[in-house]
Amino acid sequence: MIIYMPIILENHSSTSLTLQPHQVLTILSTSPSPTNRSLNLHKMWKLHCMIICLMAACLLASSLNVSFTEVANATQRRAVCMDGSPAGYYYSAGSGDGAKNWLLFLMGGGWCDNVDDCQSKLNQSLGSSRSMPFTKFSDILSPDSQINPDFYNWNRIFVAYCDQSSFLGDTEFDGQGPKLQFRGSRIFDTVVDDLLAKGMGIGENAILSGISAGGLATILHCDGFRARLPDVGRVKCLSDGGFFFRGENVLNADYREKYFASVITLHNISSLLPVTCTERIDPSLCFFPENLVRDIQTPIFILDSAFDAYQVRLRLVPPLSDDRIRWDLCLGNISTCTSTDKQLITDFGGAFLKAVREISNNPTIGMFIHACLIHTVLIDGRFWTPNSTIKLGNLVSLIVVLHFIILIEIDFLLLLFNV
Repeated sequence: MIIYMPIILENHSSTSLTLQPHQVLTILSTSPSPTNRSLNLHKMWKLHCMIICLMAACLLASSLNVSFTEVANATQRRAVCMDGSPAGYYYSAGSGDGAKNWLLFLMGGGWCDNVDDCQSKLNQSLGSSRSMPFTKFSDILSPDSQINPDFYNWNRIFVAYCDQSSFLGDTEFDGQGPKLQFRGSRIFDTVVDDLLAKGMGIGENAILSGISAGGLATILHCDGFRARLPDVGRVKCLSDGGFFFRGENVLNADYREKYFASVITLHNISSLLPVTCTERIDPSLCFFPENLVRDIQTPIFILDSAFDAYQVRLRLVPPLSDDRIRWDLCLGNISTCTSTDKQLITDFGGAFLKAVREISNNPTIGMFIHACLIHTVLIDGRFWTPNSTIKLGNLVSLIVVLHFIILIEIDFLLLLFNV
């Protein structure tokens, strides 16, 4: 790939030299002679530095460093990470015609389902805000109108994920080892409070979005988020890689169910789950979107893979299973997969598609289901370029599909395709 962007070098005479792409290519094609080897090595070193600067300039042009903001009165309101440090978010104010539009993005990062696992994350950003000075806004949060034409000038908020409960827990553990705070629901509520104070409540458009565990949180909080914004013109939700599937008829469904049941119990989530689900089935099943989405009243768009990489790799075969080593080999090299392995993957994808078809008749639900072995796309730079690998009919890119959510009121369709 050749990037057509001049490189400007400053020299000691306070004038500048602009190096055009053809000059870079000329230097690259120059073969060093023995007598000029030292000089050419020096030139190549300078070129190496210039290329690094060029790459950095391109990244800076399409991204933005944003400082961490603690939620107001976090400690008093118990809106804290697992280690007790203040929870918070990263905020970039909107401008121009995007000044009254809001994109709230919930970061993912899995869950912890036992005390030891949670305590092991206390020195990480997944459990603490102590190492969160700033983050880079790119892709769906990018300030670059060429990369992110729909949202580049919106109020964009990246909510740090440090509770390990998909922003839902509200309890604490004070036993052996470090004390643990499970305050996900308080974190979500106080972030929304902060944003209402900044003007989100009188906006024109508001989107709640998230990836992975944050994508599940988007599904769980979607209607509640809408209820907090009665005066906003349009409120919608976008879940990326958040459709974590139980798959009742797929091997090891009991393992997937027990895992989420452990998360629900540890974080005291049962009473915070949507009543529309817990009134009709066991709360341990109400972390699975197949049991949640059909009841959501707010328009929601599901972006996911029928062969979601996280679920295929980590949720089809239990980590302590006798088959785990063989399964890891299979996923690393498909030629080593047994017929049983291949059938399990096929069964999972087929059951996933069947499940989403069954809920696709809800007029408030839109879906973009693909067959790529990936997990999420909203903050994956591979899918935010003109040559994005995810397309519809080789004509419509992912960015255009996202464009539908904001600008077009459509009858949502279930879109199934291979890439």
